[in-house]
Amino acid sequence: MARVTVIGAGLSGLTAALYATTAGHHVVILDRGEHLGGRGTSESLDGIPFGFGPHLLQSNGPLAKVTKKVSRLKMVLGTLRIDRLHVSGVGPLRPRGNVKQASLLRRVLKANDRTHPAVSGANLLASMGALDADLSRFKALQNGKLCVVGEGWSGVVGRMASALDEVGVLIEAGCDVVSIQEGTVHLADKRELESDVIIVACGWKRAKKLLSPHWLGEEPGLRPILASTVDAALSSRPLSQRHGIIDEEGGVVILDYANIQPRMKLEGAFLSSVAFEREGESHEARLQRLNEALDHHAPGWRSHLIHERQQRTITIQTTGEKPAYDTLSAKGILLAGEWVASNHALADAAAYTAKEAGQNISSALD
Repeated sequence: MARVTVIGAGLSGLTAALYATTAGHHVVILDRGEHLGGRGTSESLDGIPFGFGPHLLQSNGPLAKVTKKVSRLKMVLGTLRIDRLHVSGVGPLRPRGNVKQASLLRRVLKANDRTHPAVSGANLLASMGALDADLSRFKALQNGKLCVVGEGWSGVVGRMASALDEVGVLIEAGCDVVSIQEGTVHLADKRELESDVIIVACGWKRAKKLLSPHWLGEEPGLRPILASTVDAALSSRPLSQRHGIIDEEGGVVILDYANIQPRMKLEGAFLSSVAFEREGESHEARLQRLNEALDHHAPGWRSHLIHERQQRTITIQTTGEKPAYDTLSAKGILLAGEWVASNHALADAAAYTAKEAGQNISSALD
């Protein structure tokens, strides 16, 4: 049994801890914040799970699998339907009553012909701005496998935390890790924690600082994909019955969670929207672009606001040559997160790499 310290209590950290504990190791989780979940969390306002822009769970992906594994109750998922998902200038991705258009769109989507706006728009949503990403989410969108979690992503985090609590895993919040040295984790308050294996499962921005002295070669050149988000609960439904609108040319995605997940039982819309970065554009200009897109595609939304959350800038994911989870195993360090190499993207990449790290603790032992 190894002593394992997991840095970060986001989805990757919690998943890594679950698998490491299952393998029989003693696990402690440290997180700098006061709330679990990292960016994979949400806050309930009048029963509405507010997050930071659209979060779609791939129902056959690694995160869904681990969540189902530890859950006693079945997750309530709302499927994003492409017959109710519109692309600007195209219409619905699977139109009804227009056999010719439906046949054309089915053909270009199957061929992944990105010269067609419907395909580039679908890719924008599925990949969340990383158009060169793995195609599994693009295919999942077409097959009805991208979903909204009814309880919000805080529910996913809560299921994992509950499972860890049952097996006695200690989760310490408010622990700011400042360095890692020879199997010892150093905290900002001068405390030290000795470990046999350390799993770095925080976001890339923080992980980059902690891992800087440890790379055996050149540091990975990862670049964050930034975005602005607006989440708004309304007393009206400006998208009517549509599940969402993709403005591919404008680099904007707007979803109505209330239509996708009717079990939320909302009288009005719950819009979750995102505008992806453009070269040379300021954070303020990007958020303004998103608000203007909402004004255009969801007219009158400002007049029917109940709750609103605007985020000027947030890191959606990273791109570049990502390190393998065991790149630093010789130093007793394993890696987990979206920024670690895998055949998945976004939260599924976080869950998959965390599973690899948690199941392969022995690879980092002397």
